[in-house]
Amino acid sequence: MKIALYSKSPTPEGKAFIAEVICFLKEKGVTTHEVTGRPTDRQELSAFRPDFLFSIGGDGTFIDAANLVGDSGIPILGINTGRIGFLTNVNRSNYKEAFDFLQNSDYQIEKRSLLQIRSDKEETLPAQFALNDISIHPHGESINAVHVEANGEQLNTYWGDGLIIATPTGSTAYSLSCGGPILVPSANVMVLTPIASHSLTVRPIVLPTDNELKIKVESRTHRFILSVDSHRLTMDDDLTLTISRAPYTIPTIRLPNAGFYSVIREKLLWGLDKRNFSNHE
Repeated sequence: MKIALYSKSPTPEGKAFIAEVICFLKEKGVTTHEVTGRPTDRQELSAFRPDFLFSIGGDGTFIDAANLVGDSGIPILGINTGRIGFLTNVNRSNYKEAFDFLQNSDYQIEKRSLLQIRSDKEETLPAQFALNDISIHPHGESINAVHVEANGEQLNTYWGDGLIIATPTGSTAYSLSCGGPILVPSANVMVLTPIASHSLTVRPIVLPTDNELKIKVESRTHRFILSVDSHRLTMDDDLTLTISRAPYTIPTIRLPNAGFYSVIREKLLWGLDKRNFSNHE
């Protein structure tokens, strides 16, 4: 078995844990290769051809690992050394048990969809693909008007502080904090969630991923900030953005007893109600 390990600026404690994981894997006869975000990492990963990639860190590290894997089809397992770790359902204490599941092929592949973004201008975008979300923010204090078409039909003009277009994976991130719904990872949909809308009649809307969105921003400053996952860039508002489903998915590892519903109950305290607990517990 061959396993690549990816981390992003680990602390001294994090480096010690990575060294511990590598030592454990080598004792199990695994060939390892560590990548740390260098420009050549994607080529090195392709040449190494691992069976799995371990993302060691938090959700941000996992998202960067997905960008590193790209369309290679390498499954990702997230080991959480951060805080909530919503995308990383293995932790420091049970990674050895997780490896046993992998070795025994006792796991499922969960395919995570991405969003692709393009521009009608020859301008650099923050990134081309998003695992979590694409969002539009004002440049300065001016209110944005975000005009959106879906499959050539006018959808809405959003007045406010911006708009989030999230994948099912990203539905539990920024979109959720702005009032968006929770989507199961396997759903073939995306959600549009307004940020601080200036209209009481505007609510999040869920669209099928076969919808192609055309987005035009109107701003008094003639500029806006575009975020693609963790990458941000200031853009001129004389362009039109096209957002659609990406042509590939990211395969992630789902281990036994780590289903989506148990994860949101545990990490988001979703549905927490004292009536759900027996008096004898």
